[in-house]
Amino acid sequence: MRPILVVTLLSFALPAKADQEIHRFSVYVSGLKAGTLQTVLTRNGKAFSVSGTLSPTRFMRTIRDVGFTGQSAGTFQDTAFTPRRYSGHTKTGSRDSQVKMRWLNGTPSVDSYTPEREARDYDINPAEQRGTLDPLTAATVLFVDQLAATLCNKTIPLFDGRRRGKLSLAPPTIDGESAICAGTYTRIAGFSPEDMQERVNFPFTLMYTRINEDTYRLMAFTTKTTFGSARAKRK
Repeated sequence: MRPILVVTLLSFALPAKADQEIHRFSVYVSGLKAGTLQTVLTRNGKAFSVSGTLSPTRFMRTIRDVGFTGQSAGTFQDTAFTPRRYSGHTKTGSRDSQVKMRWLNGTPSVDSYTPEREARDYDINPAEQRGTLDPLTAATVLFVDQLAATLCNKTIPLFDGRRRGKLSLAPPTIDGESAICAGTYTRIAGFSPEDMQERVNFPFTLMYTRINEDTYRLMAFTTKTTFGSARAKRK
């Protein structure tokens, strides 16, 4: 058999080449560099996997011990992502938690959540959170390039293993090559009464740039945190 024919036949037998996308943002709080946010997305056929990190600067650590590392995987179609499994380690300054979850037919179950604690009256049942995304998959939905027809104008339900929230995105405001989307993160359930009393809605803004005739890329986003206004800019 000729070598060129062998190579051709093997190319059909091998799995499709995976496509990898890196989304990296510099994060500033009150104008000062606070850290780097990065996700690495790999797509192979209709399967995806993504890893994410939020790495604070030394300056940020002196103010608050925050950070994130996580991985999620599942399936996708266009910009619709469906998680199958997720693990994440989150530091918010007041909470240091680790979680492992999986989804079956769109419904999450929690394999582990540490630190463990006794049940509380505001806890929610994971089995009732069908259709939700983990935080990393939800971020991926926003970070990937968007078609004009599906840019923003959507609601993304979230579940992190204990708490449910949602991202609500208004239709985009398009001005030339730029598009701006106003959004709100809303706490829904699983939060303590103190958290709900402190704040329920967190507004944010996404800024996209047109990269070709019908595609937009996220270049920056802004939000208000409990320790100052934050802005993330694509590197």
